[in-house]
Amino acid sequence: MTSHYDLIVLGTGGVGSAALYHAARRGLRCLGLDRFPPAHDRGSSHGESRLIRLSYFEHADYVPLLQRSYALWDQLDPTLLQRSGVAYFGPSGSQIIEGVLGSARQHQLAVEVLPENTMPQFIPPDSFTTLYEADAGWLPVERCVLAHLDQAVAAGAEHRWGESVIDWQATDSGVSVTTDRGRYGADALVVAGGAWSSRLLQTLDLPLTVHRKHMHWFACDDPRYQSGFFFDLPHGQFYGFPAMDGRLKVAEHSGGEVVSDPLTASRAEDALDSQRIESFVREHLPGVGGERLEHQTCFYTRTADEHFIVDRYPGSNNVAFAAGLSGHGFKFASVLGEVLVDMAVGQKPAIECGFLGLSRFHC
Repeated sequence: MTSHYDLIVLGTGGVGSAALYHAARRGLRCLGLDRFPPAHDRGSSHGESRLIRLSYFEHADYVPLLQRSYALWDQLDPTLLQRSGVAYFGPSGSQIIEGVLGSARQHQLAVEVLPENTMPQFIPPDSFTTLYEADAGWLPVERCVLAHLDQAVAAGAEHRWGESVIDWQATDSGVSVTTDRGRYGADALVVAGGAWSSRLLQTLDLPLTVHRKHMHWFACDDPRYQSGFFFDLPHGQFYGFPAMDGRLKVAEHSGGEVVSDPLTASRAEDALDSQRIESFVREHLPGVGGERLEHQTCFYTRTADEHFIVDRYPGSNNVAFAAGLSGHGFKFASVLGEVLVDMAVGQKPAIECGFLGLSRFHC
């Protein structure tokens, strides 16, 4: 027997949980489906924390989306977004330095150029520029996912997990979704499949690659580590978070191992990655101890240009999807959920995101 909804969300991680929340808040009869339990550690939305920043070096057009995202995180729960600041280190003319300054100029954002040795807890290479954005910070990733899901269910949404999606199809009455436990119908559909997007959207042949990434926690009792940080070094981009409870999280943004199946990908440490992280900590974070306390893995699903794909499914005005968030998408989860519901129900998104459309890949 088929149950019918106003809207179904496939995938209830960072973006999908937000879409389910926004749909439920609008009074839609909605269903979220996921193979894994809430705030699981098998995809891209886990590992305690994610940076959030307004002066977006990747592209200045992201800034209005971020401004809306900030407002939505605060609306969801004002304790989630921690405005601890973020320091950027890079050579003049680098992607990070020029991108941050360009976004700040275009959108009148508060970014400081700091004198040398202002933040002695960090040791950048000689001649590096240091920028500081006080309004940047971090998000507690699992708490964010659970807050969206809890409030979605409280507003009337259904959330089914431990249920794998086999297929979905457009029908005369909307869409049909088949899982390993049953079939569901809906007027509209949002696909937020993360590392599984290529399978859920396989007819599009999206230009996506899945990379296994590593996160590390080191012992740190140095009280100076109160802000996030991002280093643009000649051999890679590295980032980290404020120290909490005697530990500091650090990871490499660049690189990563391509995996063919995120379901079976190894969760083990990688010797080369560990060496690179340990070398970075030793050379640039003098207050961080050499003892590594924890390691986790997650996935980046990258597009060819490392920008998101957010669009309606070609030929289906009632199906919207987000894919290829390329390792910098979680901070946008709140606003992307809102945008995807707008698209799926036939409304124009309040925030312009045409630059993230599928057409740029000629699909």
